[in-house]
Amino acid sequence: MEVKFYKETDQFIKYAIIVARYKDSFVFCKHKDRNTYELPGGHVEPGEDILTAAKRELMEETGAKKFTIKFVCYYSVYSYGAVFYAEIEELGKLEYEIESLSFGDYMPQELTYPHIQPKIFNYVVQNTEIKFGSNMKRMVAGTLYNSFLNDPELHKNAVRKAMEYNQTLPEEIDKRRDIIKNLFGSTKEHFYIEPSIRMDYGFNIHIGDHFYANFDCVFLDVAPIIFGDHVFIAPRCCFYTAGHPIDADVRNMDLEYGYPIRVGSNVWFGGNVVVNPGVTIGSNVVIGSGSVVTKDIPSNVVACGNPCRVIRGITEEDAKLWQQRKQFFDNEKF
Repeated sequence: MEVKFYKETDQFIKYAIIVARYKDSFVFCKHKDRNTYELPGGHVEPGEDILTAAKRELMEETGAKKFTIKFVCYYSVYSYGAVFYAEIEELGKLEYEIESLSFGDYMPQELTYPHIQPKIFNYVVQNTEIKFGSNMKRMVAGTLYNSFLNDPELHKNAVRKAMEYNQTLPEEIDKRRDIIKNLFGSTKEHFYIEPSIRMDYGFNIHIGDHFYANFDCVFLDVAPIIFGDHVFIAPRCCFYTAGHPIDADVRNMDLEYGYPIRVGSNVWFGGNVVVNPGVTIGSNVVIGSGSVVTKDIPSNVVACGNPCRVIRGITEEDAKLWQQRKQFFDNEKF
């Protein structure tokens, strides 16, 4: 799903979306009827101009009482909307459809619009002057930062722990679990990762339940790498959130950036897959071996190639075929 951005448009503007910060953290909303989070925003009401709509939506969805807000750009997916950036100075009560707020340095794991709003969030972060509280916050949010200004111990700790993990014996399952649980940003109950593994920080890696990664996988996690449940990763797969400016003068000043990678549930990566910065992959997806994933992949498809493209959908016929083959196995009664 492609999100396009414009500085000017003559199209009808249907939505106002706001990237907002409060006390050096971004603000995300949980609707009463959903278990996911999203950016503040909503429909432009009849008779409203877009700035009035953005202010109203920000107040209704965050309880903002005192704030500054400015226009950033227009965007389109199926229809057109306007994007704003806001700094909230004072919050009040939530009196409308929003149940609660979440505050963080990047978008939460569970999103209502996973193929749309991360792109809007990234665009605002990259193209708006925002005052962050630290170089590390800049790194995690996805804007330019200098890695040499971060505490070097954070990276060294991840390298040491990865080396320790890679030297464990096959029977040291509990030791392996403890290393990963203490190193990754979040884990669930069931996971297994074959040595060797490589990473930048570890705390930006989030894995769901029944996660499996085979030998020699690399996670460059300067920005979050988020996996859903039942994700299978074949050997030598690489997940790269890190990037460098195209302009050599800026690049040579040791400035770089990181864009998050998000993967849904029930996803299988073939061997030697590379996933590039900022990619979102849906659920129930197979990525063929050797693929270089440079753009988002929707749910319920088989995709492969360099660059990776959708080959076909996953259908009921696939389910029937594999259930039949499973029945052959079940009849063996091992």
